[in-house]
Amino acid sequence: MSDFEDLEKLVAKIQRELAPTAEILHNQRIPGRLSGRTRQIDVLVKDRVGQYEILIVIDCKDYKKRADVKSVEEFHGLVTDVGAHKGVLVCPSGFSEAAKTRASGLQMDLYSPVDTDPHKWTVNPLIPAVVDFRSAGISCGFSVSGPYPFTMPLDMHLTKQVTDADGIGRGSIFLTAIEKWNSGNLPIEPGRHEKLTVFEGETYMENGHGMIVPMEPLVSIIVQRQLYYGLLPITKITGFKDEVVGGIITNGFDLGIVSPAEIFSTWKEVESEKDCDQPATIKILGLTVWDEQEPKDKSVSCWNDQSEFAHLLWGGPEKYPSYEEVWGYPPSPVNALLGQGKMLERSPFGF
Repeated sequence: MSDFEDLEKLVAKIQRELAPTAEILHNQRIPGRLSGRTRQIDVLVKDRVGQYEILIVIDCKDYKKRADVKSVEEFHGLVTDVGAHKGVLVCPSGFSEAAKTRASGLQMDLYSPVDTDPHKWTVNPLIPAVVDFRSAGISCGFSVSGPYPFTMPLDMHLTKQVTDADGIGRGSIFLTAIEKWNSGNLPIEPGRHEKLTVFEGETYMENGHGMIVPMEPLVSIIVQRQLYYGLLPITKITGFKDEVVGGIITNGFDLGIVSPAEIFSTWKEVESEKDCDQPATIKILGLTVWDEQEPKDKSVSCWNDQSEFAHLLWGGPEKYPSYEEVWGYPPSPVNALLGQGKMLERSPFGF
């Protein structure tokens, strides 16, 4: 089978994918209304709109170089002769600028095939994409309003259970908060989010002295975003590239798999989508999820000037948020506890 016949069959296959209800015929002959001669049509598309029959003729050119204006004008003569309602010229090598200009004036479409199946014209397309990773620092605390003594261990965020009125455990504040973050049930918009509800109904806690006392869990999060720009592989697609107006005509495509590690190491980190090399066609939102072991290496407890306490567990990049992000105002020289209780003269917030 010759290359030009293979190209015609490929184009017919693509058109069937794009118009599954139409009749797609390969290598047809139609009498010319003006010439009186039988004209050969590479691919003929026939469809009905009500009582009307629509004819579209497609001509395929397997040129080594771009098709020129002469090819466009010759094909226009064929379209006119057979009385087709639309003409489409397909050339995998593309078209000259003069050909594109002439085709626009004739209301003719100029396409090149886009198909990932194995053949002479196989393409391996890439699509510009932005991946938006959201990570969160989680601040845990609680409030007790009754006249009860309370002994709080340093690792209370992991070990101290919130309970019901009968003392039945419902989980620790922090582990419940990360479960909700990991499942997408906490706010993900960048910025600070305070007084979030992670337990439904009334909450209690053992006060360290054998009493189950009412308490209010306090959870706040700081959400940060990291944007990465790159090109995603398209593993399967069937369609046409519009050589005149640009863009791909297809009913769908399959994307390849890219790992977060590959994104971090090979894609370009950008401040905003305006910094991308090309406008992103695909936008992917991802959450940096927590591991229960992670807080042991990335946790900070600190007090501010008003003796308020916050235990911040950071699940984002290898850096901590600023003191001002945690408390909402500039810092003063205070001490902090890092991780499992090591005292620091200067805190990881950088003040």
